[in-house]
Amino acid sequence: MTSFRSYLVDALIRWLLDNDCVPHIVVQCDLPDVKVPQEFVRDNRLVLNVAPSAVHNYSLTKSSIAFDTRFNGVSHHISAPVGAIVGVCARGSSVGMMFEPEEATTVDLPDVHAQARAKFQFVE
Repeated sequence: MTSFRSYLVDALIRWLLDNDCVPHIVVQCDLPDVKVPQEFVRDNRLVLNVAPSAVHNYSLTKSSIAFDTRFNGVSHHISAPVGAIVGVCARGSSVGMMFEPEEATTVDLPDVHAQARAKFQFVE
């Protein structure tokens, strides 16, 4: 089964754009395959503007995000697995959604959804 995160990220970004907000993603930078300019990382996270006016060669697939952007006038290529995206938000507001890094969720946790489904019964 594929992760739903890429679908949520895409939908949130589109919704923010449709509502004239400037979408930003929050990337967990200490995970494997995250390529960002490290000098801008704070507390292992980096907030990135992903508005069409701020990025070039934007690509969001089921497994990764990649684009070119500028920091202080210097062009950088950004790439990361979708599981490293830990948030999507609008600049200057509290509108958005945060996620746990996918690598952190691979720990064996109780399946609360399976527990809930086990209690679900059809009543006729």
